[in-house]
Amino acid sequence: MPKTKPTVFIGMRTHNSKATIDGSLKSIYAQTYPNIKVVFYDDKSTDNTLSYLKIWKKKFASRGIACEIIESAAPTNEGCGKASEHIGKAVAARIADDDIYMGLDSDDTFTGSDVVKNVVAQMEKQKANVCIAGYTIQGDASLVINDKGGLPHNELSHKLSAESGAVTVSEMPEIASTADSIGWSKITRGNIFKRYMKMYPNLPKEMNVCEDFPTLAIVLYKDARITGMPENIYNYFKHAQSSTAQIVQKEAFSVVRIGFLQVLQDMVKNHREAFIDDAEKYVNAFIEKKYAVIGNIVDKKATEGYLTGYNRQDFERDFKTKIDCRNLNLSRFLSPSPLPNGKGGNSI
Repeated sequence: MPKTKPTVFIGMRTHNSKATIDGSLKSIYAQTYPNIKVVFYDDKSTDNTLSYLKIWKKKFASRGIACEIIESAAPTNEGCGKASEHIGKAVAARIADDDIYMGLDSDDTFTGSDVVKNVVAQMEKQKANVCIAGYTIQGDASLVINDKGGLPHNELSHKLSAESGAVTVSEMPEIASTADSIGWSKITRGNIFKRYMKMYPNLPKEMNVCEDFPTLAIVLYKDARITGMPENIYNYFKHAQSSTAQIVQKEAFSVVRIGFLQVLQDMVKNHREAFIDDAEKYVNAFIEKKYAVIGNIVDKKATEGYLTGYNRQDFERDFKTKIDCRNLNLSRFLSPSPLPNGKGGNSI
């Protein structure tokens, strides 16, 4: 008997997405792969997003695409971080070990109609259970978009696709530092995805953005066999209402960004048996890199007047409170602070 094609689960969270979701849905509808199930999680939309999804559910059925709409049971909107957690757990309860999960945000699109088919073919050919995919960055006229922002990630995806088979992080260490936080550009087998969701913590609503940082853990599994795509498969659209365009308040740094680095660190420490022996080393290197990046963002936003009541010293204090810094080398990024003898030093 011929091998059954895996079901590809496409997860999408929505909240008042009517203005942007049409292109996303059309790009799923156009897929040529024959075995797709779309799972929507609607996070208390107050526009007509939900009724629009129900119309599209019938359209998907006419194309042989299964579709499920899950409505939030919370009393109010919880934010995209909690929505990602909810949809992840919902998919984990439905997906089989050999199936594949990939996400698509409600303002993003696939780059072509053969995207899903090509992903499955690449993962089957390379015998991979993790796939890293590239993306293009687009945006509306109200934002200045750095269309080269994804280049390191995309170059890694293309490089992985040229390998003769799937690789591990130990064979290509740059995977851990480059393919860091873009959760929807990591495509995973069901067994990998279910394991990830089991160790994923219950997050407070305040962590409503940057929900993808912990996905680095996926590529650090002992059995993670990783490939990439030779072409970019996502159009990442950023607009003025995007959650990532809005985060300029101090909580974005003290709670959200540092908090998710803490989640990643705790995941590896609390589940050591699941990860490669050097996982903590890779996580620490990643946290050092993010420390520099986030600290520079704090400086820039404070200087430009987009961030009040929070500065680099506040960020360093919050970082030391939440992150285990014993094995981190942060000295070159830290601002000077006085030592008891009056000489300059650093905070950690």
